[in-house]
Amino acid sequence: MYKHLFSSLLAGALLLGSFAPAGALENEAPGSVVREPVLTGEQAQAMVELVMQEARESGQAVTVTVVDRSGQVLAVLREHRAGVHTLNASYKKAYTAASQQRETAVIARGVRDGSIPADIRFLDPHFSLMEGGVPIVMESVVVGGIGVGGAHGSEDSRLARIGLHVLPH
Repeated sequence: MYKHLFSSLLAGALLLGSFAPAGALENEAPGSVVREPVLTGEQAQAMVELVMQEARESGQAVTVTVVDRSGQVLAVLREHRAGVHTLNASYKKAYTAASQQRETAVIARGVRDGSIPADIRFLDPHFSLMEGGVPIVMESVVVGGIGVGGAHGSEDSRLARIGLHVLPH
């Protein structure tokens, strides 16, 4: 009985195109269907390709990683001359940006000036406090993160932000 009821409710919600805007979770009735934007594999792939094109044009050998909101890799691309360490670095930057919902450069600055506790680095083994991680936001919801490793510092951040141009505004 419950399986049929759930299927009917889900089908009805999908047909009606119900959508819960960001921040509406606290106003949702129990049992209602909540819809949020999702970063697709196609969007992630387009992001890494755009960043890689810009990196090549500027003479940078980098790795670009895009993760979804849960930190799972959707796309990764490594330029053949990029150091092997850039695979892990770009992932950690993307993961941190998605998890903390802010740029890794902002977190690093906060640790330096004392506004963010330094032990944040120990919260998760996948965290990175290096520049180059940027959250991916759609419809005011963080849906993932993009990380660039290999160009160093603010150039990694600049390249990561370029990937966001793929998304609709």
